[in-house]
Amino acid sequence: MAFYLSGCNFISYETKPIANQQVIEKITAKDPEDPRFKEFLKIQGFNEDSLPIKEWGLNELMLCALFFNPRIEIAKKEWDVAKIQEMIAPIKAPSSVGFESGRQTTGVKENSRDAFGLSLTTLFETADKAKIREERARNQSLIKRLELRKLAWDIKTDLTLNYLRYHQLLLNLQIIRSEIKLQNEILNMLKKRKSLGLSSSIDSNFNQIELNKNIQKLNEEQYQLNETKSKLASILGISAEKLNTMRIANINMDQSIEIFSKTLDDETKQRDVINLGLFNRIDLRIALAKYAVSESQLKLNVANQYPDIRFSPAYIFDYGSSKWLLGVTSLIPTVEKNKNLVEEAKKLRDIESLQVEKIQTSIINELAKLRDNYINAKDMVRKDTEDLSAANALENSIESKFNQGEIDRIELTQQKLITMQYKRRFYTNKITLMKIGFDFEALLQEPLNTNKNNEK
Repeated sequence: MAFYLSGCNFISYETKPIANQQVIEKITAKDPEDPRFKEFLKIQGFNEDSLPIKEWGLNELMLCALFFNPRIEIAKKEWDVAKIQEMIAPIKAPSSVGFESGRQTTGVKENSRDAFGLSLTTLFETADKAKIREERARNQSLIKRLELRKLAWDIKTDLTLNYLRYHQLLLNLQIIRSEIKLQNEILNMLKKRKSLGLSSSIDSNFNQIELNKNIQKLNEEQYQLNETKSKLASILGISAEKLNTMRIANINMDQSIEIFSKTLDDETKQRDVINLGLFNRIDLRIALAKYAVSESQLKLNVANQYPDIRFSPAYIFDYGSSKWLLGVTSLIPTVEKNKNLVEEAKKLRDIESLQVEKIQTSIINELAKLRDNYINAKDMVRKDTEDLSAANALENSIESKFNQGEIDRIELTQQKLITMQYKRRFYTNKITLMKIGFDFEALLQEPLNTNKNNEK
């Protein structure tokens, strides 16, 4: 009978083996030109005229990661599982149906020699256990939803870091190539001087060593650029070949720094920044949700002290006699076990409470550290600006003297090399300053401004 009652709800098992070749094809098939991705971009507010994307800035790359990154897909599936658990949680244990029959071979002929019985057993849960389980499942589902949001921020943070790293390496390569060109010019002039007996081999040997160092540095930067591009492709969830077909937009450092400075340089907004960190961070809300789960678990352990009751109404036809029965059964909980379970749940709740305090303390300390780093980075950029300006002025002065025939070309080229080295340091520290602004956003898990188009 039980099979008959539930048979219409049976779900057949379906195999879904993992085929390596299909997985590889799925990865290589991920393409920013995919029509489904195009529809996704339209939902995000992109107009038909702006598609396909010509230049990929940080925002466009982030949308690409949200669509293609498999970690996002996994997190969504985990949230789906949690939502199913949320629906399952309040469902009580299944009832049972029993049927018994028998026949006796001896007895009075006037009486029936057949006997059969029909019983139904159902569970009555005490102390609102179903509601408590539902409450716990809701908070567990909330945790998965928040973890999905946190994952998106983690991906954005990782993407931003590598995006800035990518541009820094491109800039370094450009400057180092210019330095190598100037060093080659200097070395050739020194060799010519040496051949004329105007200088010793010490000068040319020293410059050759410096040139070799820069060539090695160029190779290292190129290797790091390839590594960064590989990381970017992994973050985006696409192949490196597809990334190479995408034109990465240049970043406007001055605009980004100016936008960040509007908040970070305004003393009246510092309390708002701290409050954002203390009350807005997603991992803090995850910790609060975990505390709520531990609270629900404590409630459930307390409720489990009260035994559930099983009612078993039954009808028996006993050799000609009809009988109605009502059975009541209950498992008697082990007092000592329940006591320890309640105590365990209290300790776990205390741990989750301390986790909230730990996160908030860490946020305050990290904000203070970032604040100091921001001030130091601003000072370094200001000093680099002055040094670069002085180097440019000196280069112009030397070039003027060269044009007047007062000095030779080697001195002018050496000064150009020095200016180029100042320029490399200036841009390195400027990118560091800009990165600190993004570090603030990563820590707060909230943009410091409403205008997110910081690149062009």
